[in-house]
Amino acid sequence: MKDCRPMVLSIFNDVQIDTVDLLRRTDQLQSLVRRLLIEESTKELNPPEKLMEQALSKHCQQEQLNNEEALESWLSERFITKAELLVQLSLPLKLSALALEAFAPKAEARFLQRKEALDQATYSLIRVENSGVAHELYLQLEAGETSFETLATQYSQGPEQKSGGKVGPAPLMRAHPQLRQRLWTATPGVVLEPVLIEKWWVVSRLEERLEASFDEAMRQRMATELLQQWINAETVEVVKAVLSRNNTAGLS
Repeated sequence: MKDCRPMVLSIFNDVQIDTVDLLRRTDQLQSLVRRLLIEESTKELNPPEKLMEQALSKHCQQEQLNNEEALESWLSERFITKAELLVQLSLPLKLSALALEAFAPKAEARFLQRKEALDQATYSLIRVENSGVAHELYLQLEAGETSFETLATQYSQGPEQKSGGKVGPAPLMRAHPQLRQRLWTATPGVVLEPVLIEKWWVVSRLEERLEASFDEAMRQRMATELLQQWINAETVEVVKAVLSRNNTAGLS
């Protein structure tokens, strides 16, 4: 990766001590440094014209800017030019390209490291506080007397009641450790016996296990995560350097 620190630090050479302190106190310094690092690290990249046209069109749709006059008015209200708006819109595209350029070789290793957290599942659950009720519901489900959705809507005492007991697709890592362990080894479609988890008796059923795969979309996602880590670390170091320089200048 290109070393962007010297260029970003140089921008603060002529910034007054009071201005830097104001940025720090209002929690704007870190955001500004981050933005400057992103602009500097991506300034040599040029997204395809077609993608830029799509980005501008999407922006206008989101802001309900139906013609050029409306766009000009929007720009005027924010004291920016169309060229500056295009720079803003280009940054996500540039970052995606930079991520692959700089971190694609490390993307698969990160995927393997994070795979457990990336795997997803869809499952159903009912939680009640009474053991007897939980076991009765389990027997009804096992016998096929009624549907999981019907019983969850009628009896479950958690937020899943509104979705008929259905949860996901979502990362299994978000589930309670006890429930996660059961679902990891469960057979899809088999109702699991009630288990006490904290104050709840939980009846669950794994519907579908969705294992993450390392395709092109995942390569981009992992490379982007690595790029964001790099930007975060660089931001912290530049902010420290700016504040250190500020403190030294204030003592002189």
